[in-house]
Amino acid sequence: MNRDENLSTPDNTPGDLPESGRRRFLQLAAASGLVLPCGGAIAHAATLGEAVEEMAAGPLWEIEAVRVEQAFSDGSTCPFFRYQAMGSTPSAGTVPVLSGRRGQVAQLRVRNSLTRGIRPTIVGGVPGPWIDPGTELTFDIDVPPMGTWMLTDAELGDAAGPMGLGAVIISRLGASISRRTLRSIGPRYDREYVLFYVDSDDRWNTAIDAGGVPDFGVYEPNYHTVNNLTFPDTAGDAGTTIACQVGDRVLLRMCNLGWMRQSVHFHGYHVQIERINNQRQSIYGSKDTIPLPGHSTMEVLLPINQPGIFPVHPHSLTTTTDNGLYIGGQITLIVAT
Repeated sequence: MNRDENLSTPDNTPGDLPESGRRRFLQLAAASGLVLPCGGAIAHAATLGEAVEEMAAGPLWEIEAVRVEQAFSDGSTCPFFRYQAMGSTPSAGTVPVLSGRRGQVAQLRVRNSLTRGIRPTIVGGVPGPWIDPGTELTFDIDVPPMGTWMLTDAELGDAAGPMGLGAVIISRLGASISRRTLRSIGPRYDREYVLFYVDSDDRWNTAIDAGGVPDFGVYEPNYHTVNNLTFPDTAGDAGTTIACQVGDRVLLRMCNLGWMRQSVHFHGYHVQIERINNQRQSIYGSKDTIPLPGHSTMEVLLPINQPGIFPVHPHSLTTTTDNGLYIGGQITLIVAT
């Protein structure tokens, strides 16, 4: 449950305060930057009676860039470059999930175990610092605005997605936020999951792995992963199987670092689109199939209104195969009790 969005405090108003309370309020107002009627405007306005959280120290995110030779159900293998979590950084499948609060400055520690340099970069942001092969670098990174973001590699550029070099950044409500504001928002969801889609053409991956350059004019992906896994391994991973209960509202943070334009289909349920590329949406009705273009993110709210086991997968047959062998690929399950 997202407990950050379910906090509450007594509902005080100016008329509720005795004189001693008023003095205390004025002291708090000066410290918190309250805009007072008929007074000077002090930055960072708050509302009377609210308790404002102090700015928390930014998180430490620890990841390592590694080469992986992944085996698939048809007996084939394919090389990937991947970020993997270090220290206390959690994962969905094997995709690192980096969580912070809007307004914080995170420390990102990256160990580069590849044989080539990398530049960790938020999709849509400016290129990050260069990290030499076999070295480790810790640098500051601003937690982006609230939503779901992807971290990739600017050095590989268009090939970073097919190579699988990606992580997910979750930016939550601001590090300095009033509890009354939190209460007015109310709890939006009970559980959350990350679904991180990647499609890969093994000719690209093999060429890059050998230090060469792929034919960028031809792209025919034959491997399809979600959270770096394929079915049935997706069904055995606690961070990828959508385990829930009837009555839950589940937030799915869906990311596509590949180049295929996916249409993700839900069996058994409909979802409500909340954000597209971290922009709030209010015009879409309930849907059982949603578009998820390459290099984009989408947050959807999944109301669990019936028990059962139902698949979630892109509506393209190739995406539910491993190198053409059905059944595999980008299938995960909703398991509702």
